[in-house]
Amino acid sequence: MTNEEFNRPALIKAGVALTAVAVLANIPYGALIALFDYDDVLRRPASEVLELFDAGGSTLVFAWWTFALSAFGFAVAAMLLGEALKNGKAKLATGFTQFGVLSGVIQASALLRWTFAIPGIATTYVQAAEGSAERAAAISSYEALNTFAGVGMGEHLGQVLLMVWTFGAGLALMRMGGAMKWIGAAGLVTLPLWVVGQAELLSLSMPELPAIELLPYAFMGWELWLLVVGVALVMKAIGKPVAVSHAAAA
Repeated sequence: MTNEEFNRPALIKAGVALTAVAVLANIPYGALIALFDYDDVLRRPASEVLELFDAGGSTLVFAWWTFALSAFGFAVAAMLLGEALKNGKAKLATGFTQFGVLSGVIQASALLRWTFAIPGIATTYVQAAEGSAERAAAISSYEALNTFAGVGMGEHLGQVLLMVWTFGAGLALMRMGGAMKWIGAAGLVTLPLWVVGQAELLSLSMPELPAIELLPYAFMGWELWLLVVGVALVMKAIGKPVAVSHAAAA
């Protein structure tokens, strides 16, 4: 397909947005690792999490806020990609775009609990006396909120929607032909990691399921793919060839 078959300005916007999300999301993510031992900290007892969160102060809260904004940024990027690929052989169905937008919005909403709900819970826990009813209530509130909003909505539902978008986007990119065919296929390769990784989340309520810890690897692989997609789209729009070896694509 030639560049003339695409809305080149829209393709550039989508490529820049996807690239920005892939790059900028790592800034707050890195801060969360340094300040909060994320995401291993989420597997610790609630008392440890709340104490560590309270010790992080406003800097940690701000890191969570910006991380939530990066998820919302993906929703915008998904919408821009849908606009860029709304016609032609590489058309991305509107339904896939909607799944991507919903994924970003839901994940952002879930992450915002760390900015607007968890700070108060952590403060209550730290200020309450050891063994008090207030501490017990704070732990119960954290666990309920983290399980439903965090695991159920943000991670599970958000990731399922993300998988659907990745599937649709990957197929659309493959229809562009050339190097984009291999780049699109690489996105599909990340899907088994996402699917198997859901067992870890479901094992919280169904202990008989194996807790296979693959989601961090799925996220890292997918984020790298998103970066490649963004750069490749911009290069295609401006008419520069995208070189991808078969070995790299595999």
